[in-house]
Amino acid sequence: MKKLFLIVSCLLYSILSFAQDTTSDTYTLVTYNVENLFDADGVAIYDDYRPTDEDGNPHYTKEDILTKIQNAVRVLKQYNEGKGPDVLAMVEIESDFTQGDEQSAEDFLEKYESTTLENMLGEDFNEKIADLPSELLLLKGMTEEGMWNYEMSAGKSRIGKDGEPETVQKTVTYSRFPIAHEKTKIHHLVRARPILETWINVQGHELVVFNNHWKSGAGSWEMEQVRHQNAEVLRARLDELLAEDPDLDIVLAGDFNSDYNQSHRYDFEKTAVNDILRSTGDEERVADGNTEYVYNLWYDFPIGERGSDTYRGKWGTLMQMMITSGMYDDEGLQYVDNSFSRGDFGFNTFSTSGEPKRWSSTFSGSGYSDHLPISLKFRVADDEVAYTNFSVNDDENWKPIEVAYSLPKDFITEEEFTAEDPRSNPAFYDEYVRATATVTSDYDFVVDGITYDVYAPAFRLNNVLSDIAGTEQTIQFYGRFAQYRGNWQFVVESPDFITVNSED
Repeated sequence: MKKLFLIVSCLLYSILSFAQDTTSDTYTLVTYNVENLFDADGVAIYDDYRPTDEDGNPHYTKEDILTKIQNAVRVLKQYNEGKGPDVLAMVEIESDFTQGDEQSAEDFLEKYESTTLENMLGEDFNEKIADLPSELLLLKGMTEEGMWNYEMSAGKSRIGKDGEPETVQKTVTYSRFPIAHEKTKIHHLVRARPILETWINVQGHELVVFNNHWKSGAGSWEMEQVRHQNAEVLRARLDELLAEDPDLDIVLAGDFNSDYNQSHRYDFEKTAVNDILRSTGDEERVADGNTEYVYNLWYDFPIGERGSDTYRGKWGTLMQMMITSGMYDDEGLQYVDNSFSRGDFGFNTFSTSGEPKRWSSTFSGSGYSDHLPISLKFRVADDEVAYTNFSVNDDENWKPIEVAYSLPKDFITEEEFTAEDPRSNPAFYDEYVRATATVTSDYDFVVDGITYDVYAPAFRLNNVLSDIAGTEQTIQFYGRFAQYRGNWQFVVESPDFITVNSED
């Protein structure tokens, strides 16, 4: 039998339910790698998130932080008609390197109730606000936009001998349902962010959410061996919990820095996610009560559409969700079959490809993240629900999914682009441009006398332009105007975006 919270916890939930609508038949759990939400203290391990660059120019400023939070909130408001996810597992929240006084979400919101996030990061900015961790700033942004009244748990890193957090980032879980903070656990890992274990009371039923951010480098065997330890910690905790209660409702979520079919995609001796954690596509095995495996929800998706991030022109599945067998039985909570979804909302992806619009601190900030959010739905168990048409492990049918690029339908004309120095116009940033260029021997593009770097994520420029590089022959091209490490560039996504003009 699933264990219920203590009567006191249930009474607390009943009281809180008056303040928040709990009549919905289904609830949404989202996990989202927000791509480095750093705070406003000006202290950052990563150069890209310091307030000034190496030349002293403004870089990741308070204005950028405001834009980044507003953009993250825009994504999250796509769920539950603007109220946001019921449970939210956020990834890549900065560890606090200037830790001020500890304060609860409730105390924080009460303290800053009379001001706005914009004012906090603007005219009201002071040392106290600079000391606030980024998860509280995000909470303020979500609250102002009418999202749920969230509780929060944070997977804080250990403090090292130098007095600073051992990891640059942490995971944070928000819930509109009561969190059993006394049961929250932080599982520290080797060379990776801690795993955050959060116990949530959903209408008197326990939901356990493990929020993960494993060691990066999906294709590296060296990093895969580090992830072995990450997986061993999580698997050991699962075995401990499921030995006590095999029917416990558990969701594993976050950025595993592995693909859902890691053992098939890479020729590794052993994989963390498939061989140690035992993530599988055999849904029926898990639904029948086998606690040795967890079902990976990517198998609910069509095999040729699985992906929420891209790398070198191919889709990846670093963000994942897995569930235990308890999410299929007729007690406690249930997974809503085939409810797994990827958050492509149009505005957070590029029109030519569906790739995520990643964050940039150029000007006052733009973009969202290099990952799309993923989600599932769950409900209080219904004993009349029957699961049928189980997904199966179809790894043998999988092939690398290449990003399909189409010519941009909306673009800035060359006349518009060259009317003034485009490098000073925020309206051009990350937008597609159609222009004429010559190509240098280093495969840079020269447009209207200005030389720009070129990045081709899915092909090699020399395969297309070797015959004319270093000559005066011109090309017509479509390129996305962007900046990388201070250098202006065009991102040319496909060889079809280039036409070599005939010599007259």
